[in-house]
Amino acid sequence: MVPPVTLILLLTLVTVVSVHITIEPETRRQWLYRCLFGRRSQQVVFCGLMTLYGHLIAIVVLSIYMRPVQPRQQQFPAATVIAQWTPEEQEPLPPTELHFTPPEIPEGLPTEADAVPVPTLAPDAPNVPAPTAGQASAPLLLDEGKGVQPSPQMLLTNTELKIGGGYEGRTTDARDRLAAARGGSPASERAVELGLNWLAAHQHKNGGWQFDHQHGKCAGKCSHPGTHQSTTAATSLALLAFMGAGQTHREGNYQLVVERGLDYLVSRVVPNSRGGDFQEGTMYAQGLAALALCEAYAITQDNQLHYPAQLALDYIINVQHPLGGWRYFPGQTGDTTVLGSQLLALHSGQLAGLQIPTKSFVLAHEFLDRVQDEGGATYGYQSPGDQPTPSAIGLLCRMHRSWKRTDPRLIAGLEKLAARGPDEQDLYFNYYATQALHHFDGPLWEKWNLAQRDRLIATQVQEGHAAGSWYTPDHHTVAGGRLCDTALAVMILEVYYRHMPLYGHRGAGDF
Repeated sequence: MVPPVTLILLLTLVTVVSVHITIEPETRRQWLYRCLFGRRSQQVVFCGLMTLYGHLIAIVVLSIYMRPVQPRQQQFPAATVIAQWTPEEQEPLPPTELHFTPPEIPEGLPTEADAVPVPTLAPDAPNVPAPTAGQASAPLLLDEGKGVQPSPQMLLTNTELKIGGGYEGRTTDARDRLAAARGGSPASERAVELGLNWLAAHQHKNGGWQFDHQHGKCAGKCSHPGTHQSTTAATSLALLAFMGAGQTHREGNYQLVVERGLDYLVSRVVPNSRGGDFQEGTMYAQGLAALALCEAYAITQDNQLHYPAQLALDYIINVQHPLGGWRYFPGQTGDTTVLGSQLLALHSGQLAGLQIPTKSFVLAHEFLDRVQDEGGATYGYQSPGDQPTPSAIGLLCRMHRSWKRTDPRLIAGLEKLAARGPDEQDLYFNYYATQALHHFDGPLWEKWNLAQRDRLIATQVQEGHAAGSWYTPDHHTVAGGRLCDTALAVMILEVYYRHMPLYGHRGAGDF
């Protein structure tokens, strides 16, 4: 675009030339003769006009050809202004081949030095967090002011133990074996692939997703769009579904999809004194974005994701209420559901080896103490109670914290959840309850899984443009629409390998 100053100079030059041209030739010759050979004052006027002409031409030329060079955009800018996003059309991706080893003939992993099963020393206690096989088997210790320090156990067992709760089950071979061993089926794996294909087909050209999915090639062919405007929440949910099946920007059939999604997500951050703000209107989005970035960094060890992941966690840490909770907006006291998304993101940050002060976990569990009932077996939204979704979230957070599998409070709470059974119209509750019962394992999990798995397979859309997606009239997720329900359903069906069990197993080699 031509600068305004250049336009003004061009108009001035055109005006002067136009006036000069409109003068009659005879008059122009007389005027030129007088300027050259007339009185000195006329010569001065002529010289001044010629100088003006020359300067105007020089300024116009310089302003056009010496425009300032735009600085190259940094990969992670120091400050990013969120602009209004206009959805663009996206060509649907071609269907992908389904890869699943039937349970009857599971394939084994080759024996590796760091993949030898190690017996669990305490079968009823949660295994120490770490993301993948061969990585640190003891937590990082954060010394305020000194950064991350390795624990003594880490120095001894850094390459020996594989531990539960991590992401090592997401490799292709481990995924097949774990799905077969933990309750999956060829049909459930096919449902995951179809769901991912639907999500990929509804990605926008800028790499992001939107809860109102009816743009681009969809053109309204899929019903029940969401209404929430947070593109960071929608993009994070979609990315978590892909990464849950081991699809990253470095491995899998959807590398470009995930890479573009991560690029978009990072571009939406607003750095400030508290960290990196990914909210776009809700702290739910902040927790989801932090979880997605931490998982991507932990799985791939891509150093370009270290800084945005840490920034996302910093923001969560710095806006935590003094009473330990988080809610929709920074500064609010807190509720159990929003706390769950932030706390699980912090646990994922631990798996990734990022810096998180112990105080954040202590305060969060003090908040849970205030909303628990029946000694910790049940939980309420903002006060003690026995509400299904808060109870599922509270128990899952307690399991990640350190509650033993034999803890009477945990057993009583999970028995209550299992007795309710999967809710046909509440995927949000099912998402958290499924994780908690999967980690607990045993008869409670087996009964729950059969009902949950088969219902999701039966209710997935099989024909038309919406094929591969889900929608349920869930009051928790109505604002997220079909995209939110599809991402949640996919992650529920990925539960067999998305996280290694917290109790009783050290790694994928145990199966």
